[in-house]
Amino acid sequence: MEIVGALQKDIEDIQSISIVPTILDVVCRATGMGFAAIARVTDETWVTCGVLDAIPFGLSVGDELEIETTFCKQVRESDKLVVIDHVEKDKVYHNHPIPAQYGFQSYISVPIVRKNGEFFGTLCALDPKPNKVNNPEIIAMFSMFTELIAFHLDALETMRRQDTAIKKKDVELATYDFISSHDLQEPLRKIQILTSTLEKKEEKNLSEKGKKYFKSIKKAATRMRNILNDLLTYSETEFKPKSFKELDLNVLINRAKARLSTQLEESNAIINTNDLCKLNIVPIQMEQLFYNLFANSLSFRSDKRPLLIEVDSKQGLGQSFGVQGLEEAKMYCEITVKDNGMGFDQQYSEKIFDIFQRLKSKENDKSTGIGLSIVRRIVENHNGKIIAIGKPDHFAIFKMYLPL
Repeated sequence: MEIVGALQKDIEDIQSISIVPTILDVVCRATGMGFAAIARVTDETWVTCGVLDAIPFGLSVGDELEIETTFCKQVRESDKLVVIDHVEKDKVYHNHPIPAQYGFQSYISVPIVRKNGEFFGTLCALDPKPNKVNNPEIIAMFSMFTELIAFHLDALETMRRQDTAIKKKDVELATYDFISSHDLQEPLRKIQILTSTLEKKEEKNLSEKGKKYFKSIKKAATRMRNILNDLLTYSETEFKPKSFKELDLNVLINRAKARLSTQLEESNAIINTNDLCKLNIVPIQMEQLFYNLFANSLSFRSDKRPLLIEVDSKQGLGQSFGVQGLEEAKMYCEITVKDNGMGFDQQYSEKIFDIFQRLKSKENDKSTGIGLSIVRRIVENHNGKIIAIGKPDHFAIFKMYLPL
């Protein structure tokens, strides 16, 4: 059918949630089922917004089933899940026409309910074979995933609603504050606990491939927590700082190096600094600036040579630096942080400061794509300017101009 209007928006919203494919994959692997989907369910429609079909059941994103032929209608009306291990042996559903129509023996459907109580749809899975899904662990996993999906939908709606009232930059802040809140931290924590519990409980039954898969889930959860922490830092640096203090930048660099001491040691990285300016700054923010720049260098170091990070500074009038946006007659401290890592193409010198941007020539899951956005915001809080200069496979240079 042709999907239009609100239903198309719902499909696009689900498709925009990057964790959806992982959720569907985990669902199929954990239950043994070959089909999993996120469905938008209304009084009159059942439409797939996300799908993993290895049976194949024959549905793809945007496909519709007659609502009367689905258990999701029952889930919507009762706001309770439907779960079946083996249709032929189930006391309630063994003669039900729906399993016979679609040819499945195991089935589960859990409601996705928005924060305001609105029913969105279901996270469901099915398979022609019987599977043990009617147990607390599987049901808890589905429940946590539906919480996570609902949270993302609410975040998207919040961003759209605020976008009509305030400028884009403030929309970003409000959304990232929302995403960084305990509303998302809590279901993430539950997912980590459940994954660890299942891994421990089923350790003897897991194949090497299964153990590798659980390791990947835990790694993804850890990465997501790192993203949330960086988002929180990003939102905290939005407000114009009030607590300025004159301080030697070497002190802040040493603090940043101490926080990264393990990573620096493991990668045999070296940070060299010369005598740096004394500036009237917000110490905690400038420490975070150096921490993020060093962490970025570590994330994108080259495997062809040991990482070397060099930090230097000099003072001068704005006109002496030839940088657009500086006041010609004002004195500035130019702080330069250079590394010999993977570098980047100069055409992306502005884009790398945008949130969630990660320029890479190979897969890299160490960077959250937020660190340089935090750096730029801190520089702006100090009424300064930052520029980036790069050359692929040679170097990355960040120059910050802070008024004296």
